[in-house]
Amino acid sequence: MAKSFADYAREREATMTAAELDVVHAFDQAAAFGQVVYGARKARGLRQTDLAELSGVTQADISRIERGQVAPTIHTLLKLTAALGVEIQFVLAEPGAEPAESISLRAPVAG
Repeated sequence: MAKSFADYAREREATMTAAELDVVHAFDQAAAFGQVVYGARKARGLRQTDLAELSGVTQADISRIERGQVAPTIHTLLKLTAALGVEIQFVLAEPGAEPAESISLRAPVAG
């Protein structure tokens, strides 16, 4: 039976130091957040250039955020969420939870 990517990833992570695991975790979180921003942007029918105009964040930075290459600063995060008309919701997840399960964007609750 062939190994899955997840099997290889688990084997590799088993040999990593705590510092290396921290880097992998940070990358996973940035990538998950990027996917959330991408999904919110697409759901609103916006191109990256549209979101850049609305938010004041450069299109290049939006691209890097969506690809998980960089983690946005709080200031950038607030600009993006305001332009998308959403709020950030972070969930404190159990260790080992998928990064995408701990971050979401949602429409603000009126009131």
